[in-house]
Amino acid sequence: MSLIGYNPFDVRRAFEHMFDDDFATHRSLFPYWKHVLPENAFNLGSALGEMENTPEKFAVSVDVSHFKPEEIKVNLNGNELMIEGDHEEKTDKHGTIKRSFVRKYTLPADTNVESLRSSLNDKGHLTIEAPKKTQALTQSKAIPITRG
Repeated sequence: MSLIGYNPFDVRRAFEHMFDDDFATHRSLFPYWKHVLPENAFNLGSALGEMENTPEKFAVSVDVSHFKPEEIKVNLNGNELMIEGDHEEKTDKHGTIKRSFVRKYTLPADTNVESLRSSLNDKGHLTIEAPKKTQALTQSKAIPITRG
């Protein structure tokens, strides 16, 4: 057997066989994120939480059920809302695990940040909401004339 002309890094040859029927059995050669179907590529479900932005209010709902209430922080810096969850490393029968996350949301300019409030229900869903600033009603108003 001759190795002349053999190139183990021949990408062209590998690409030619990529769509063969037996290639699908070698999916384990790729990382898990490559197995996501294109139509589900951006479907992150509740991983990002749910955001509601209506003329009446701005609200965010996030599943934080893996965290104790004291492991969750909600901060507002200007118009940036930041939700953090962090718990210490824990050991179970499978090994150790450490969870943490940071989610940031930019609040719309018409959000009344002084009225921002948060609540955590017994199922571990954190809701943060604020009403929108009320628009001044356009009513006629008499302007007094002063003499100078």
